[in-house]
Amino acid sequence: MTKNLADELQRTARQALAGMHPSPQGEEAGGLPFRKLLAAAFRARYLVFGTTLFGILVGSFLAITTANTYVSTGKFMFTGSGAERTQLDSQRSTETSQETIGTAASYILSTDELLRRVVDKLTPARILAPFKPGNPGDSAMKAFFFMVQRDWNATKEEERTPEGALKYLRRAIFVERPRYTDVLVATCTANDQKLAQEILATYMDEAGPWHIEQYEQKSAYEKAEKRKDETTIAYEAARRAERDFLDRTARVPDFEAEKTRLQAEEAAALTMVTKLQNDLASAQNTMEWRTRQLEGDQAISPTRPIRKKVDKTTETLNILQKARAEKELAKVDEASRSPGSSKLAELDFAIKQIVESMNRVLAEAKDAPLEEVIEDNPDYIAARNDRSKLALDIEGLKGQAKFAEEIQRTNATKLKALLDLDTEYEKLHNEVLVAETTMEAAQITWIAAQNKRDLALGNFSSLKAFEKASYPLEKEGPNRGKLLLGGMLVGLFLGLGVIVLRALPDTIVRTRNDLEHIDGVAVIGLMPRLDNRNLKRHSHLRGQGW
Repeated sequence: MTKNLADELQRTARQALAGMHPSPQGEEAGGLPFRKLLAAAFRARYLVFGTTLFGILVGSFLAITTANTYVSTGKFMFTGSGAERTQLDSQRSTETSQETIGTAASYILSTDELLRRVVDKLTPARILAPFKPGNPGDSAMKAFFFMVQRDWNATKEEERTPEGALKYLRRAIFVERPRYTDVLVATCTANDQKLAQEILATYMDEAGPWHIEQYEQKSAYEKAEKRKDETTIAYEAARRAERDFLDRTARVPDFEAEKTRLQAEEAAALTMVTKLQNDLASAQNTMEWRTRQLEGDQAISPTRPIRKKVDKTTETLNILQKARAEKELAKVDEASRSPGSSKLAELDFAIKQIVESMNRVLAEAKDAPLEEVIEDNPDYIAARNDRSKLALDIEGLKGQAKFAEEIQRTNATKLKALLDLDTEYEKLHNEVLVAETTMEAAQITWIAAQNKRDLALGNFSSLKAFEKASYPLEKEGPNRGKLLLGGMLVGLFLGLGVIVLRALPDTIVRTRNDLEHIDGVAVIGLMPRLDNRNLKRHSHLRGQGW
């Protein structure tokens, strides 16, 4: 409930005033008033005009560029009789299936294999022939009109392929069987009357032999079985010839695997021989260099003179160190037996005397004069030892290289013998592959023939053309007036739809009625729009005394 009584009374009064002036029919609250819709349409008249014009342009474009289509019609008489039976239920007897066979006939006549025969007979260039509308005596407007159609519907030279022709025939040729009849109606759609008749006539000529091939069950089954047996025998013979070749001539269990193995081993042996020969040549070069260092005029001298201090105190130092070690051991032994013995002091004194003697000997050795002595040359010794080692390495490398060359020659001989038989093996192996592929295809055909025989899809049937392909006298389409009118209507309704979508959420107050509908109050006066037109009008009225 409203807290302010004055507000409540004002709300009640407004509701009463609104009840005294009900909204006209079609302008009730919550709807879209017709006046509001007309006003919105008038405000957006240029949008409606634009969409309508766009629709007219699209319709005109379709009317100009769409080529004429002509339909040629032909009819077959299909009959199925004899042993056409299908097992419908395991608990019931067989029932005739002529309706099923007749229904399947239209699908069989729409297969790609039949259409490919039509393509092969007519050639893609004829089926996809360029569109050539008009006559030489046409007016300039018609000539321009036909030129646009010809350029828009032109087929490029590189697109005239068997695949393109097959795609075109899939769309152009249609076969249907009217219900409860034995008639098959075939139609062909093309942009030229003669072409439509020619394509359909060729199709009907090829449909008869094709139908016989598909429905001649007995001969097809026997032919498939015979083909299966022949291909199996040929495959076994090819396999036997290949096995005899491998066992008796090549003497290997697997020709390709053995060839790959020998090629890998021969390459590895050749690489090893090359490496060993390079190592042997490097070792021999080093051996020659070492020989030149040890022998000849520029050989390294076995000895060399050197000036150094001659150490004559080594033996004395060794004796003193030995004596010191004995005294140290004696001191340790005495300390462990009697720690306070006087003999320990004697041992310490004796050790001290030995250390002083060693220091004197070292001082004398340090001040010894330099003397020239002859000693062995270390470079000569290193060269001699290296030459001995190289001699052993060279002998080992020679043996390894000889062994690797023997292996390489053996593998090369075996590989050459095998490669000489490669052509014959490839021929036999290809014969096996071809025989295997042919046998698998024959097996698939034979299995399909068995299934077809088991299902009894027809042992005897006929397909006869009793109405040849007709020559179209009138075009089937397009209706250019309808295209133009349809484009205009689509554009018009598109513009109106946009207007409705824009008018639904529109809450802008433009008129007196819009303002009264907001709160339900009456408007007692209006201020005119002060534009140039209204200013001139009011100025004129004031001049007359109003």
